[in-house]
Amino acid sequence: MKKLLTVLLVFTGSTFLFAQNFGRISGNFQTDFQYYLRDTLIDPLGEAYPDERLLGTGFLNLTYQRDNFIAGIRYENYQNNRVGLPQDYKGEGITYRYARFIKDKWDITAGNFYEQFGSGIILRAYEERGLGLDNNLDGVRTIYTPMEGLTFKGVIGRQRNFFEKSNTIVRGFDTEWSLRNTLQWESTTNVILGAGLVSKFQEVTSPFYTYPQNVAAGAFRGTVITPTLNFSAEYAYKANDPSTDNEIIYKPGHALYISSSYTRGSLGLTGEIKYYDNFSFRSEPNTQPQQLLIGYLPSATTLHTYALPALYSYNTSLTGEQGFQLGASYYFKRGTPLGGKYGLKVEASLAQSYSLNKDYEYRVTAIDSVTNLPTDSTVSGTDGYTTNFGLGPIKYFQDFHIQVKKKLSKKVSITGTYYNFYFNSDAIRKGTAGVADYQLYPNADNPNGLEPNAFPVNAIVLDILWKLKPGHSLRTEIQGLWTDGQDDRFGGDWALLLLEYSIAPHWFLAVQDAYNYGNGLEELQIHYLSVNAGYTLGTTRLQVGYGRQQEGVFCVGGICRVVPASNGFTLSLTTNF
Repeated sequence: MKKLLTVLLVFTGSTFLFAQNFGRISGNFQTDFQYYLRDTLIDPLGEAYPDERLLGTGFLNLTYQRDNFIAGIRYENYQNNRVGLPQDYKGEGITYRYARFIKDKWDITAGNFYEQFGSGIILRAYEERGLGLDNNLDGVRTIYTPMEGLTFKGVIGRQRNFFEKSNTIVRGFDTEWSLRNTLQWESTTNVILGAGLVSKFQEVTSPFYTYPQNVAAGAFRGTVITPTLNFSAEYAYKANDPSTDNEIIYKPGHALYISSSYTRGSLGLTGEIKYYDNFSFRSEPNTQPQQLLIGYLPSATTLHTYALPALYSYNTSLTGEQGFQLGASYYFKRGTPLGGKYGLKVEASLAQSYSLNKDYEYRVTAIDSVTNLPTDSTVSGTDGYTTNFGLGPIKYFQDFHIQVKKKLSKKVSITGTYYNFYFNSDAIRKGTAGVADYQLYPNADNPNGLEPNAFPVNAIVLDILWKLKPGHSLRTEIQGLWTDGQDDRFGGDWALLLLEYSIAPHWFLAVQDAYNYGNGLEELQIHYLSVNAGYTLGTTRLQVGYGRQQEGVFCVGGICRVVPASNGFTLSLTTNF
């Protein structure tokens, strides 16, 4: 707390010294608290009932800018971290500070920074506070732009590891060339080419395996942009990188990600293809699933925001996967038979993810003294597997949904969505942490039928917005989700009703009831009732809440965390200045 007071005093005093001619200070602040109540129905073991009943987190960002110079710091406080977030965030301190100088063709940063090369496959240092993920680099970044459209980047540093830093040094170089800007094309078409190289230097000792000290990954990418079509592709290669993610195998990694979009008139089309083969890339080979990730693997799936469909979001498998997503949208204009008076928009999407087609290479670790036959074997210490062309035998995930948006009158708008999922619980919930397919399914050579603990999910969401009078609106969500009783984790079938009343620009009040009527245990067929209210004044927002929170999944870009069921009061305050 003393550190925070010192920071506030220094920067508050500075505002009197730095007038318009002496620079500008800006920033933002956020704090979140939860007071936990004992609820033996939804939390019989007390996992979401910590010894310290009131848990809170907070941060303060401060940025100073004058001419070509920018500097900033971030103070973070976890007293203690809320249940469901990484508990290694414990304590307080200045976790992010930097100085940046931009002039002519140079952009130099010393200290902490975020950076991404291309789509992020070989390097993505970023923050996702809702997941408790922050893998920023602490070191030096240099950006050089010798001519318009051509950029070179160089980075070196160590990644943040909660309140510490990784022992591994990450080094990277990237270049990107926008041909249209450099060559001054008059055409509306642009071609962007890029390439990057990232390596890590690690010192890992093991009594059983030899870990490489230097591991490099390189990528090539290209993008074509026209008024109607965008197309981009990136291929990456990574040297052998044994870790707990891949069961300590020595196979090189490969990654291919392609995305495209087409728009013409009322029609929109999108497509993504992914192929990830042993491409887990971390600063340290043995760590928590979400920690110290150097690279990022785009999920090629939709991020769902409605509460019930979000329970079955997809978590990218770091051990290898392949798949695609196809999307289409069409807007029926006003005055047409389907568009009617106010128009109609229809969107549909299909995404599928499969295992790779693998032949495993086993290493014998024990021989039966009587039969002289192997009794135990593993892929660890070998190249792991070889791959064959085509989809693998294990289907991880499928997401088909279709959404219709329609304005019924000047005051009423409606959005209806139908979802159909195929959810392989073993692969997504276990495989994400690095469990290999051969462990999940020892007899996975039969692709017919559902795999163990995989099931279909159907859901419907109806979202209705009423504009009652100027500044006053009522939004209603009606949700239903059905698993035919096949998912014990989230309790089978659900119904949800949300009423949210807003008075612009200041107030909102929301009441939600999630009813787990299809739970296999009758005593758990209960209501999760919650109430939230918020007030906004300028750039400051205060929100308070009370009620039960069902267990769920929160995902961003194919990276997920499970939020446990809990009961209690919440408070959140955010402001920008």
